[in-house]
Amino acid sequence: MNASQEPAPPGERPAFDYEAPPHGYELAHPSGPARTFFGRPVDLRGSSPRPWKRTLVVTVSCLLVILALGGPLGLLWRWLAPSVPVIDAGQAGVVVNDPSPEEYIAADGWFTLLGLGFGLLVAIGAWLLLHRDRGPFLLLSVVLGTLGAGWLVAPWVGELAGRSDYQQWIETAQQGATYAAPPEVHSLGPMLVPAFAAAIALTLMAGWSNDPDLDQPGAKPGYGPNSDHTEGYPPPGDPREYQPGDPRG
Repeated sequence: MNASQEPAPPGERPAFDYEAPPHGYELAHPSGPARTFFGRPVDLRGSSPRPWKRTLVVTVSCLLVILALGGPLGLLWRWLAPSVPVIDAGQAGVVVNDPSPEEYIAADGWFTLLGLGFGLLVAIGAWLLLHRDRGPFLLLSVVLGTLGAGWLVAPWVGELAGRSDYQQWIETAQQGATYAAPPEVHSLGPMLVPAFAAAIALTLMAGWSNDPDLDQPGAKPGYGPNSDHTEGYPPPGDPREYQPGDPRG
């Protein structure tokens, strides 16, 4: 019997040995007391890290696929955007055959609308198809991919369609001849819209997700599918699940 277990003399408080565990009790949480958030247990240990090799492969592959999708985006824009009427003015060169051409604004407007839809679709597709790889690296690949598709690939492919015929007409046209020139993107803003839309959409979906690990849908707050369930609490959906006012919180 140690000092903490000897009976205390009358009128004195018994000594307590802080190094010895209380008799009949064990630590329910080896890492410390359970932390709660609005009455829900929170496991701060997190899940096992994802393999770096898989993360790298998925990030690069997603980036390349999105860049390739910029080609169809450019062709669709070329098909919808109106051509610009031009005329060969002789020594003045080729000029626009319209005192107030709306085709310039229309080309940028169509690219903005298509880029907005492209960014949203890419973000939603990546979120649904790559649910096991959700996280900052997926966001990085989607943003960089849509930035490259909207800034480099789509304008280049769209403006390339019909460019050779237009150059050939310029070389052979006589004064007074008219032609429908292919559209061009004239400002930087429309080319940045796909990346902006994808970043906002993917960030909002991650913020609205109840799963702390982001790789499984339908989890309740505080119950990550890859995290060990907190000891002493019933699993999600159990009738004995924690209710407000329960002293366990």
